[in-house]
Amino acid sequence: MLALGIIVLVIGAVVVFFTCGYSKQYRNFSNEMRSRAENINENTEYCSEDEINQLPTCLRNFCTFINLAGTKKHNVLHCLFKNADFVFNEKKGMNIQMDYDLWIFADSPLREAFCKSSIMGIPFEGIDYFDEEKRTGGMKGYIAKLFQLFDQEIPNMERTMYITLLAESAMLNPSFLFSEYVEYQEIDSTKCFAKITYNGISGEGYFTFDKEHGILRYESAQRQEPEVEDGKTIPVGWRCEGGNFHDGKEFKIPSYCKVTKIYPDREVVYFDAKEYEMVLGK
Repeated sequence: MLALGIIVLVIGAVVVFFTCGYSKQYRNFSNEMRSRAENINENTEYCSEDEINQLPTCLRNFCTFINLAGTKKHNVLHCLFKNADFVFNEKKGMNIQMDYDLWIFADSPLREAFCKSSIMGIPFEGIDYFDEEKRTGGMKGYIAKLFQLFDQEIPNMERTMYITLLAESAMLNPSFLFSEYVEYQEIDSTKCFAKITYNGISGEGYFTFDKEHGILRYESAQRQEPEVEDGKTIPVGWRCEGGNFHDGKEFKIPSYCKVTKIYPDREVVYFDAKEYEMVLGK
């Protein structure tokens, strides 16, 4: 009986450790992001009609649609996506749900994120990181809150980060559309080319705005690295979209955020979030 009691106690302690409290990795991440946010200068400007009128037609229509004129510009976006569907391994049909803690800084563009999930009941954590001094980044993975599984540097991470940052900011912190780091070329009334450049690194793609259905998309052929399938290297496109916009605290915000990989023969929605909390600061 004593042995059984010890086993039950140990199992209970493990369960509590897995399900309660924050890991060291998450505490460090949160502290670092909050410290950076606190040290950023307040943006005292507001979005103007004049600025909106200088945008390509599709983005002008979008800004009017979400009632952006007159709202404050922000340098900090903090968004926590809850229970987002994520394709962990498409080939093995392995999908998970995760909480995705996203921070974006608009002053000198930076994007980092922390994901929390579990695999077979064991906590899994991942960090999308970027080292501003080394100008490199990637993803780190941890299992059971303690053990690092990998630290994978991603080729062209800086370009990847800027493309992702531009797409997400357009939907969640749209004053970034006026950023000095972004340039545009109008294609037609529904589509424009958008290029973001910072620190000598550029990333580009196309915005489209479906006015009838209220959907904003950003699609880029540069966001994903080519992949190998059946011994062949294939290009992979990428699309981020938001839709079903509704009134937020300052402007309309999307009811969902969806990210898709575009293969020559198929599309894979690998991130789909319909529940999130968002705070705009500075």
